[in-house]
Amino acid sequence: SAPDLAANFFSSGLPHLTNLGMVGCSSSASLSIGHLTSLVSLRLEALPDLCFLEGLSSLQLHQVTLKDVPKINRKCISQFRVQKSLAVSSPVILNHMLGATGFTVPEFLSLQGCKETSLSFEESANFSSVQHLILYECEMRSLPGNLKCLTSLIRLDIGYCPNISFLPDLPSSLQRIS
Repeated sequence: SAPDLAANFFSSGLPHLTNLGMVGCSSSASLSIGHLTSLVSLRLEALPDLCFLEGLSSLQLHQVTLKDVPKINRKCISQFRVQKSLAVSSPVILNHMLGATGFTVPEFLSLQGCKETSLSFEESANFSSVQHLILYECEMRSLPGNLKCLTSLIRLDIGYCPNISFLPDLPSSLQRIS
């Protein structure tokens, strides 16, 4: 059985913790991480019970991965600030982030394990900072039709997306496709 993380699991200080990864754990609905002031990388994966991260708005994170966290709520999602790299498994999570005041899309964006068969990027969001897009283990039938809104996209990586059979119009900035 997976370990069960209580809400105060990280209450022992850890002022120098820079990377936190939680994968496949049972947890309380809420975890407090705001006191982890040195945190720059956060990976939350396969956490079926997690709804909220307390203190998130006080952190400036460089890297965030949110994969298979189905209960994480909109209020929590809107508090994420990601400076370099964002990986998500759900376009719903991505769109909630994009709708949050002050959210800037980082230069590295990844969709991993996305179950939706179609996807488009939020038209009103500013994607001008995205330089590298990865689509990995996604079930979409085609790439987002509005990829041209990624006006600074230099690199596009597609891996293990068996349903994608053609490329739509791509941004002219693109230099590398894998």
